[in-house]
Amino acid sequence: MSSIRHAIMFSSGARYSTQLIGLVSTMIIARLLTPAEIGTFAVASAIVMLMTEFRMLGAGGYLIREPELTQGKIRSAIGLTILISWGFGIAILLLALPVSKLYELPPLATIFSILSISFFLAPYISIPTSLLARELNFKTQFKIRLIASLVGVASTTGFILLGFSYYSLAMGQTLLAITNFALLVFYRPSTMVWQPSFNNIGRVASFGIYTSFANFLRKTSVTIPDMVIGKMGSTTEVGIFSRGLGFIQFVSQTLMSGISPVALPYLARVRRQQSDIESAYTNASVLLGALVVPVLGVASLASLPAIRLFFGSQWDDAAPLASWLAIWAMLRCVHWFSNELLMANGLERILVVKEALSFGVLLPLIIVAYPYGLEWVAIAFVIAGLVEIAVSSVILSWSLNISAIRFFRKWLKNIWVTLACVIVTWSISLVIPFDTKQAWLPIVVIALVLPWVWLASLALTKHPLFEEVWSIIKRIIQSRVR
Repeated sequence: MSSIRHAIMFSSGARYSTQLIGLVSTMIIARLLTPAEIGTFAVASAIVMLMTEFRMLGAGGYLIREPELTQGKIRSAIGLTILISWGFGIAILLLALPVSKLYELPPLATIFSILSISFFLAPYISIPTSLLARELNFKTQFKIRLIASLVGVASTTGFILLGFSYYSLAMGQTLLAITNFALLVFYRPSTMVWQPSFNNIGRVASFGIYTSFANFLRKTSVTIPDMVIGKMGSTTEVGIFSRGLGFIQFVSQTLMSGISPVALPYLARVRRQQSDIESAYTNASVLLGALVVPVLGVASLASLPAIRLFFGSQWDDAAPLASWLAIWAMLRCVHWFSNELLMANGLERILVVKEALSFGVLLPLIIVAYPYGLEWVAIAFVIAGLVEIAVSSVILSWSLNISAIRFFRKWLKNIWVTLACVIVTWSISLVIPFDTKQAWLPIVVIALVLPWVWLASLALTKHPLFEEVWSIIKRIIQSRVR
């Protein structure tokens, strides 16, 4: 258990530091670029991001899950990744001009060309990163992510100030990938080999085709609004919606990202040791929910002052969207580890079915909702989130015999903690209106009050997370006393 805590500590450090750097970058970019400029890049990045899910074809997850790892398996994983990733890189270059004509946005062609560079570096970024994760060596990942993120934000800001507009975002992402590659060459894991092999790639592909398609569908849920709105509406609307969704994604991913990378190695280890997989999954989900859902509940009510503080009043229209999308993120958090659980148990085909059903509900809802306004598009996400919970619960019960009743009974404590935080946040809004021009004031009050409300709620409900938090507090106090 100590190795898992150690891994989570460095994984969290890596993710949180990059999220913080990303927040600073977003705050700067939101003030230097217009919604239309950000919307133009969002359309291009949404399309390219979908392809990124296939460029590894699940090779990383395969290396993490494989009980016995040999150099031959690593070489095969590299070979498969080269075939797929380089193929997509070439495809992006070929599609650049046709897509720019489809959306009637000539700049997309150049943005596509710049973003394609990372696909040619991907095999020698993703494979060593996966090997580090298998070894739970998140300390090295922390160093790499931190340095690369600093390079990315510095270069993006510099290019914007030099007048490169939306091209700056693409150039910054590409430089970040180049930095990742260089650092992984230097900090490469001991098991890493560089020579690819194109033999026996079928075994890797059989695992990867399902996981990649499932991840593609899951990520498409976040990127599809940019593509639909970009075609049916304007780049300004794309920018507004992506800012509201981006804010919620930042909040949820900041909290989840430190734990999520450890989930698959942890659940795979539980399976290899033939331990109680239901208990491990339920406990992990409950602990994550207690950390994430209350914060999203607060964000749903305080979206306006938060967006004004971080991005400026020119993004006010994104606030009501963020309120609805926060509810969607809360619903999605319930079975956040379900994909990792299915992968750890070799149920990749069922994983694809789960994601296909969820996406099959979301896409038509977005198309139907858009003519009624962006807020209805956000409400469509909430409806899709409810469907996703139902689908995931049924699939986990059927495939792994995980009782939905036992699962949600343990989740009740998370609901009580969230309600307490939401009620206190609403009370604060009665004293300090959230539409005040002094956006910092309600945010400061929330930041000072809500952590104590959250901690007290954990204690009163006897939540298992309270023991973890309290042990950390005691260690900090003891270290200071010494």
